[in-house]
Amino acid sequence: MLAAGPGRPVNRFKAALLASAAAVAALPLLAGPLIRAQATDAAQSRRLVPVRGHGHGHGQQDSRMYLDFDPAGFAAHPGRLSMRAASGGELIVLGPPVLEPPAAIHATPHRALPGQPLRGLRRAVERGDPARVLRDGKGQLSGHLGETPADFGFRYEDVQIGGLPAWVIPAEGPGDVWVIHVHGLGSSRSQCLRGVRAFSRLGYTSLLPSYRTSLDLPGRQRRSHLGVSEWTEIEAARRYALACGARRIIFVGWSLGASIVARVLQESPDGSTAGALLVSPALDWPAIITAHLRKAGCPEFAARWLPSTVNILRPRGEPVIRWHQMPGVTMQSYPATPTMILHGSDDQSVPVELSRIFASRHLASVQLIEFAGAHHTLEWNSAPALWDEAVTAWCHSLGLAGEHSIEDFSEAK
Repeated sequence: MLAAGPGRPVNRFKAALLASAAAVAALPLLAGPLIRAQATDAAQSRRLVPVRGHGHGHGQQDSRMYLDFDPAGFAAHPGRLSMRAASGGELIVLGPPVLEPPAAIHATPHRALPGQPLRGLRRAVERGDPARVLRDGKGQLSGHLGETPADFGFRYEDVQIGGLPAWVIPAEGPGDVWVIHVHGLGSSRSQCLRGVRAFSRLGYTSLLPSYRTSLDLPGRQRRSHLGVSEWTEIEAARRYALACGARRIIFVGWSLGASIVARVLQESPDGSTAGALLVSPALDWPAIITAHLRKAGCPEFAARWLPSTVNILRPRGEPVIRWHQMPGVTMQSYPATPTMILHGSDDQSVPVELSRIFASRHLASVQLIEFAGAHHTLEWNSAPALWDEAVTAWCHSLGLAGEHSIEDFSEAK
């Protein structure tokens, strides 16, 4: 055994210091590609929610089938939601959550799934067959309430823009205002369908384009460029609308779609743009990444620095992402376009505080409306009447006359 001489503690300290320095030097090499992969992942979310039981109401007032969920989980989110079985299949539409007292639950025909406790949160099945969900015992909940415009009772046309599919939902009468709806990351055109009716009742035509990472595209690109490249496909949609007779255009961007819309406004300014409606907008990507790192327990100084490493060991074919050039990141680079932001107060993906900061720095052009208790891109689901009223008032403030008025309606037929 070697004796510990006077110099050995110093040598050990040097070795530990060198190891620490090597770890710090390697951190961007490891963290940069991981952060980039997570931030640009265009795959569909696989958050599955268990179904605790099911049954039927009784009596003449409501005999619909219902599903039971954990009252403390995502299923308690306000408003209508949809569910797809873990193994796939059709989308079923579920009514708003109802908290039932234990006595009421036991008084109705009810069957708990094997091994599941009886719970008190119910959602009625409004459309679709839940048999597959019940076989799987779980499914994916989302805010999508239909897969095509027909599910909402809309007449529509399938068109191609630059080789990519799009839907056109024409106005009921003559009109030259077009609304271009841009979906978010890991989603598809159907995400935007909830927001169409408010514009349709104002007499506007809606265009719902796809872009390279849209989930409904065969052979789609698996990694998003966070708007750096995708904006050209939405600019092509604008040119299509103008060629079809549009004179004034409103953009509606959901989550990442807001980044893409802001990029279009920055890179290709056009006098036809009347305004931009941004829903749960993902505009300041470094701040969004920092917020997620902090939530995961990363120290604040590292969480603020690590987003700058995303271009280290960049995969071949992937573009350089220059944060300082992205609209909304530096705040001052956002175009002076009339803008309304709709953002849920309980958004866990894009903190609502970022929209508050953004609106406070653009008081002359940006209006923010918060939806109490709404999660990411679920503003419409939580309060459809507030959404419709806000959209209608904002469109009138832009000087865009509408022929129709907002009336009560069933969100999904």
